[in-house]
Amino acid sequence: MSLPHPDFELYDNVGRTTEQITAHRDDRPTADDLHRWAAHDAREFSTALPDGEAGQSISDWTRHLYRVRTAAELNTVAQAVLGDGRSGLGELHTFLETAAEWCEHNQEPSIAARYRQHAEELSVLGDQLVYLGADHLASTYRRTNRSAPAQPPPAVARVPAPTAGRRAAR
Repeated sequence: MSLPHPDFELYDNVGRTTEQITAHRDDRPTADDLHRWAAHDAREFSTALPDGEAGQSISDWTRHLYRVRTAAELNTVAQAVLGDGRSGLGELHTFLETAAEWCEHNQEPSIAARYRQHAEELSVLGDQLVYLGADHLASTYRRTNRSAPAQPPPAVARVPAPTAGRRAAR
């Protein structure tokens, strides 16, 4: 099998990883080769993409966690990243679904199914994280807003004892 990219050459084994040696022996590219080729082939398209890494916005939210003082503030940051709607997690789910649609449109149904599977797994994880956030808030508010001990119920009014003025008939 001859690969079209010129950097897939006969490797000498000095300084090569096991993956590179195995890939050469099996006449297949390494994962690094594939990524490098894709970056080369998409370089014109890449110039129109936003600067910085996509995960940078999540990193910004993570830095906000260092300023958090209360569970309510933690919840606010967590909802921005993990909550429903336009959160980071929600956008990642949308990204995976869109990638699946692209793969289907381009006759790659098995890859599309894998993207969809991961989108579903992410959705399940999102649900679990929502429950975790709710549990955290419930625990916090139960602990900080404990109600005062219940007052004893008011004493039952005593019924006056019968007076001796009248005798019961036999």
